[in-house]
Amino acid sequence: MRRSAPLLLCALVIMAAGCSSVPVYRGAGVACRGADWSEAVSRAPSNPRNARENRLDREIESWMGTPYVYGGESRSGVDCSGFTQAVFSAVGVDIPRTASSQAAAAGSVEPSGIRYGDLLFFNTSGGGISHVGIYTGNGFFVHASSSRGVVRQSLAHPYYSTRLVKAGRVL
Repeated sequence: MRRSAPLLLCALVIMAAGCSSVPVYRGAGVACRGADWSEAVSRAPSNPRNARENRLDREIESWMGTPYVYGGESRSGVDCSGFTQAVFSAVGVDIPRTASSQAAAAGSVEPSGIRYGDLLFFNTSGGGISHVGIYTGNGFFVHASSSRGVVRQSLAHPYYSTRLVKAGRVL
């Protein structure tokens, strides 16, 4: 059984038990909350608070609109983990290349503790962590979308809120 299968099974059990909110990552598994993930993180500050976060903000903004290219690592085309790796490298933080290896390297963050610059990891393929973005506050994150390139997206979007499996911190 794949590593992500127990997490997905827990989510199905919680939903079958009548959880009224989207199951959220809770360290060792998923749990029901009074609100879904997007509501829990919408209270997190969106403004950078220190010099490194200000540099991170400028770097993120400079990548907006960059086209998506699978395996891409440059401003002519980038994929999700290439984008996060390049952004963090520009502010002096080295992270691994793939979304799953970035998730393994990042320290886990609970929804109530998320802050600007944290990485958000998603299971979009059904086979474990396969997508990553950077949390920018107020329930939004920036990522390299396969259909629209580097964009800002709301976590309230059902596609992302139901696929979020982990938040991690590298700063």
